[in-house]
Amino acid sequence: MATTIPGTATTLRATATRATSSACEPAQTSTRRPWLLRRWPTGVGLVLAVSSVAAMTLLPEPARPWVGAWWVLTAAVVYLSWGTARGELAERRWLTAETAGVLAFGAVALAVVAVDLSSPAHVLAAGWLAHALWDVVHHRADKVVPRWYAEACLATDLTVAASLLTIGLA
Repeated sequence: MATTIPGTATTLRATATRATSSACEPAQTSTRRPWLLRRWPTGVGLVLAVSSVAAMTLLPEPARPWVGAWWVLTAAVVYLSWGTARGELAERRWLTAETAGVLAFGAVALAVVAVDLSSPAHVLAAGWLAHALWDVVHHRADKVVPRWYAEACLATDLTVAASLLTIGLA
């Protein structure tokens, strides 16, 4: 019977197994997906934004500010609802932030429809840009909504804001 130092036999056996298996297997290529496949939420967000802008062009002009106001408010309510459903708003600071977000984006929506503005598109664009910053905060914190959703929403918000500023749909 051979004597072994405790822990040595296991370590030697594990090292030999790794060396043997790596020598017998072909070199594996990286399993990292290409950049475009990793950014699929951005693609989803862009498709949603283009669809939203196209739908907005079909509306009569007087209805556009109202619909735009509802969309910006709904974007904030989705975060509050999703965070509640995921149980991520148990922390008081996140619940407070989400509630404040709904109130702030609600104020933007009210400003668009209640005030006689010469160009509601600029107010809506500011609301969408503010929501884009909201998305960045949530993406970095990885709280309230999944990271993929925050990324898709960011792409949507920036595209809609840019179209409001360039085309002026509201």
